[in-house]
Amino acid sequence: MPACSECNRGTSTSDLVAAMVSRWDFYANNQSQVDHSKLSNQIKRQAPEVVQEWLSIGSPAQQRKARRHLESHGVNVPFGARLTTIGPLTIRHLNVFAHKLALALYFEHFKRSLSGGGRVQAIWKTKEDFSVKGVPEELLNPFDGYNTLIQGAWSAAEAFEYRFARNTQEGLFGCFARLRQGLFILGFAIENDVTLEANPELDGVWIKPDDLLKEHPHFLKKNG
Repeated sequence: MPACSECNRGTSTSDLVAAMVSRWDFYANNQSQVDHSKLSNQIKRQAPEVVQEWLSIGSPAQQRKARRHLESHGVNVPFGARLTTIGPLTIRHLNVFAHKLALALYFEHFKRSLSGGGRVQAIWKTKEDFSVKGVPEELLNPFDGYNTLIQGAWSAAEAFEYRFARNTQEGLFGCFARLRQGLFILGFAIENDVTLEANPELDGVWIKPDDLLKEHPHFLKKNG
């Protein structure tokens, strides 16, 4: 999606965090490990405080406690897998990225940016959230369209794909996206907040597009 340099710079770390988290797989292949290593070096330079948060459970005792927590919720953690923390910094970046993705896909399907009078909402999930029962059908059923990124004979379906639905009359767009095996995003965008007032069933926290560059309180916790 087209964006000004301020928006690109202001959300670049969120893009990088999402790229890392989406590659956190129980059974990563060699290419994923190479990509992860390159991204890791970049984020160490750009946002070392995020890396420090991820490594905050580095001791063997903390690793065992984290493993027991996941296993108590039915998550099968492979032997030898290292565990990390998704803390406040990571949560904020993933929230920013989730809303940014909803805005980007809105632009892809409506061929225009969401105006200042529009609103967007999004939530994200990790592979652990769906590892026991899979993706619930109720997250997929509302979206009858399917898409990925395609350029010529090249397709990104293995790394990125999404289901979507749109109402061009009311300017309403919704999507459920998968980024590799590690990150899932449910997002909605609407052209005019008047539609929200007329449709109270469209509940949840809707934010303005330019809130992505602000310290919005909605970004400080994992929602959904």
